[in-house]
Amino acid sequence: MTSVSFNSTAASALSLLTGSSRALEATQTRVASGKRVDEASDNAAYWSIATTMSADAMSLSSAEDATGLSAAVTDTAALGMEAATSIVAEIQSKLILAQAVGTNRSAVNAEITQLKAQLGTIAQSSSFNGQNWLNLEAGRQPKVQSMVASVTSNGDGDVSVNVIDFDTAKSTLISGEDAQDGLLTQSYSGTTRSGVAYDYHLLDANSAVPVAAASKEIAVSDTTTRDEFDGMISAMNTMMTNMIDASASLGATRSRIASSTEFVQDLQDITEIGIGRLVDADMEEESAKLSAQKVQQQLQTIGLNIANNSMGATLKLFA
Repeated sequence: MTSVSFNSTAASALSLLTGSSRALEATQTRVASGKRVDEASDNAAYWSIATTMSADAMSLSSAEDATGLSAAVTDTAALGMEAATSIVAEIQSKLILAQAVGTNRSAVNAEITQLKAQLGTIAQSSSFNGQNWLNLEAGRQPKVQSMVASVTSNGDGDVSVNVIDFDTAKSTLISGEDAQDGLLTQSYSGTTRSGVAYDYHLLDANSAVPVAAASKEIAVSDTTTRDEFDGMISAMNTMMTNMIDASASLGATRSRIASSTEFVQDLQDITEIGIGRLVDADMEEESAKLSAQKVQQQLQTIGLNIANNSMGATLKLFA
């Protein structure tokens, strides 16, 4: 006759050990990944929310990169406009100086010519990543530039891109297509205080559509009359006003971009914190739990061995 003995104590110890081993494995996985919700089976609701928020975070990261590029383009244009405005103001002061008794007008005109060349260099150099809001080449016209400010998504997951617009017609200094599109190449006309008509431009651009033939380039000579000086200074005043307005528009755009960049960064940080609260593991808690579970597993292993050994000792009594 064959009999089968069953050690209930050992079976119970084995069951406890198996459960502890599974718990230890799960804890080790959380410690290794740093997440308590790593896949949908861990917590379907949290995983779904975190996955959606992660997609939003990626969109915000792209928006942050885009606003950084927009800021660089705008900063470059603003820097160029500021430098150009200073030079135009210097040219205006030269025109006033040229009216003083005994002034060497030829020398003054040579200085003005050098300042004009410097204006052209500034306009052409104010470019970032192929974007130049101060100098337009032939075949191009001023246009509204739309720059990414931020992205938003609604409850249905639809993503919207928010933009900041800037019209480069406000900032164009030199145009190779139409001289009238450039603040420095267009003609400025009016009437002086004495009633004499004037029509002047500062730079001659190689434009497909040049300024009107009646318009004269601003320059001085020994034969320049008082009315001509008044006309040139009046034209420069209008030019300066337009350039200051352009600088103000660029400054406002820079401020909006800076605010949008800061907001996107803060929103991205908050989003990442929110995701972490849903799926990240508490590493201090998990580490303490891991140590406790290792000790528990060791004790249960010892208990299983004792239970098995006690059964063997009992069987020897009947041997």
